Amino acid sequence: MICPHCLKTIDDNETFCPHCHGYVGSSSSSEFVFCEGCGARLSTHDRTCPKCGRPAPGILSVESSSSDLAAGKTASFPRLTKHMIQTETPAVEPISAARELDDSVDPSSTNVLDRGDLDRAAGTVKPVMPVEDPYHPHRRSYRGLIIALVAIALIGGGAAFVALDPLGVMPGFYESFKNAAQEAFPSRQVAEDPQNQQTVEPVVPQGSDAVEPEPKEDTELNDDEVFAVLSDAYDKLLEYDSQEGIGEVIDSFNSYYLDPDLASREANSRTAYELRDAIQETIDELEGIEAPADTVYAEDIDHMIQLATWMYGRVDQICASWDVSLAIPEGESTLAAEDDILQPMREAGSSDLDQFDAHLGEWEPQEK
Repeated sequence: MICPHCLKTIDDNETFCPHCHGYVGSSSSSEFVFCEGCGARLSTHDRTCPKCGRPAPGILSVESSSSDLAAGKTASFPRLTKHMIQTETPAVEPISAARELDDSVDPSSTNVLDRGDLDRAAGTVKPVMPVEDPYHPHRRSYRGLIIALVAIALIGGGAAFVALDPLGVMPGFYESFKNAAQEAFPSRQVAEDPQNQQTVEPVVPQGSDAVEPEPKEDTELNDDEVFAVLSDAYDKLLEYDSQEGIGEVIDSFNSYYLDPDLASREANSRTAYELRDAIQETIDELEGIEAPADTVYAEDIDHMIQLATWMYGRVDQICASWDVSLAIPEGESTLAAEDDILQPMREAGSSDLDQFDAHLGEWEPQEK
């Protein structure tokens, strides 16, 4: 058979012309054609696919289709109605033997041309600007800004809550923290007035009847008085070093630092804290001696202060271990914390004890 579109000879059982791809099947309206691009079902009279715009396999006019395709107007083929087909279908001229087949239209010319290829061939390529999708517009993300604002609000609100204290909870918090510190480190607390829990300060009377404090008189000691003070301090050091002094402190610690009863530990720890306070008073007394500039006991004063300092260090390490023991609440095992309790004494070592024992006898004050 001869294709009615390109007038080339094709097989009788062909549905589409292999040369121009025109539809040569039955023209019955009950048959359908399928688009070669998207697979949509077409009518036999459709020139283009109404879905993707691709030329239908049954293009009626090869000349018009090739010209439209060359111009890049693939999707501009009109949909032919039944009325247009009946009124515009050209009459088929009889084919004569002398008539030459029209092979002027190259089937390859019906291929869709890319506009970019034409522009590149002509040298007029223009930069392609990104086109925003109208159906999915780009939206700026404010997630980071929102997170930063929320963090600033939380931090500022917390600082304002602590500073303004609208619920009045901060004084109670400070008081509980202070009580916990007093229980954990009783030896580090400043003496306070038990009536109002405030540091006791001397009160100076006001008004016309106020008595001005008398100026401190010159209390410089002579050498004999300096020797008396040094001898008294040396006797106190011997008392501190006796069984009634540091001996009792050591015995109380060894016997009660692991006692499960917190009250018992507190009662037996007082000997250590009291002895340390007494040694500190002796050191203050020695450092406050107002001896003459040319006193012959200058070296003895330094020796007594050094001996008292070593004795203070011996007792202070025991008090530090007592601090750890007294910090264990009632009901908790003290045996499990034995290493922690003894750690301050292990770190201090025996240097203070060794130095005190080595110089106690040779540094006894001698009257000059």
